[in-house]
Amino acid sequence: MAKPARGLPEGFSLDLPDEGPVDIGDFLDEAPPAFAARKTQKPDVQPTPTLSMPQQTFRPQIVPEREERVEEEAPARPAPRRAKATPSVIRYQLNLTPKAKKMLEELVEYVCMYSPETDARVSEVFQGIVGLLHNAMEELELAELPRRGAWGSVTAKNFPGALSEAFESAILRSASKRGRNAG
Repeated sequence: MAKPARGLPEGFSLDLPDEGPVDIGDFLDEAPPAFAARKTQKPDVQPTPTLSMPQQTFRPQIVPEREERVEEEAPARPAPRRAKATPSVIRYQLNLTPKAKKMLEELVEYVCMYSPETDARVSEVFQGIVGLLHNAMEELELAELPRRGAWGSVTAKNFPGALSEAFESAILRSASKRGRNAG
């Protein structure tokens, strides 16, 4: 089988106006496509063969009353929970460098190893870190931080370290104001 020729067909033309922009319209200006209605198939009704059996006549009878049995009630089902309007847990993506990911995993492992909770989750450890820093937020001095700079530059690579030092100083100042030992 021969391959079709590449490119546009020979009789193709764009018919663009020489002056002004092209008006291609809007999909809302077009009439909606007409859908063909489904044809419902009527089932073929075939006459059923009748058997030559004598028809029984219906004789009314009085049916004895049923005995009412007291059945054990089935255990009540718990009411299904309705979905909350807003979820209590919000999923959030955190992009980490391989080094930061390893540090976070080591921190979680350390918490699991030395705390009474052996199955602490990353989210729980992260919430603890964020809570600590949030409590020290009033002590954060961010005006002296160097600018991050372009991606891949030395200043961009040093920015997380500078943030870390600012966070540490704020936490220490906040702890000393609350009367905690800073050293």
